[in-house]
Amino acid sequence: MLLLALAIAPGLAIILYIYRKDRYDKEPLKYLVVSFVLGMLSIIPAYIIETLAGKIFGDISSYSSIAFNAFFAFIIVGCGEEGSKFAMVRLYAYPKKVFDEPFDGIIYSVMVAMGFATVENIGYVTSHGMGTAVIRMFLSVPAHGAFGIIMGYYIGLAKFNKEKSVYYFIKGLVLSIFFHGAFDFFLFLQDNIQVQQYLSEGLLFLGAIASYYFAVRLSIRSIRLHREVSRLDHERRNEEGPL
Repeated sequence: MLLLALAIAPGLAIILYIYRKDRYDKEPLKYLVVSFVLGMLSIIPAYIIETLAGKIFGDISSYSSIAFNAFFAFIIVGCGEEGSKFAMVRLYAYPKKVFDEPFDGIIYSVMVAMGFATVENIGYVTSHGMGTAVIRMFLSVPAHGAFGIIMGYYIGLAKFNKEKSVYYFIKGLVLSIFFHGAFDFFLFLQDNIQVQQYLSEGLLFLGAIASYYFAVRLSIRSIRLHREVSRLDHERRNEEGPL
């Protein structure tokens, strides 16, 4: 029970943090819950893609090719996981009337991302124990949150700029895939025998931390920009008064 609580807690903490940032126009709880559940379900297509890739290519640690590590990190894992999460936001929350300000893109994307990350975290923590729970609490789950915020920022832009919506969709998806892929790429290289001859596991781990750091920095900036839009829109509505 303790491990289960530790697996669930970081996702809930990030949800509460983002929810409190939505100060001016709160989203209906039912839509947030459904988005979280859809995020949990989004792990299924990602799991299928990664399982099929594993059967086709075998154990990734058996490959000494850096290019293959990059392919698996960015294309198989990054595209599979971020693409699954993007589809859930785009098909469910994006068309809703309650999606009525850019910040909503961040809210719903984070709900989906935390649904995904919570299921994934439960699997890792129950299999590998307390040490994994602590590491993922401060690294992997917040990383999923950061990727979700970056994606959601551009989904929010797409909602209110129809002429450039496809551009913003692609940019948000590509950036989330890039940061997710870069994070996993350095972790995968830790098992690469060829790379281990030149770089220590510690240095490679720092590479993952660097990608995580820049993703978090960008996500914080994204939150700040969309919150400012929400504040200005809220003030404008108050000044105009009821129609």
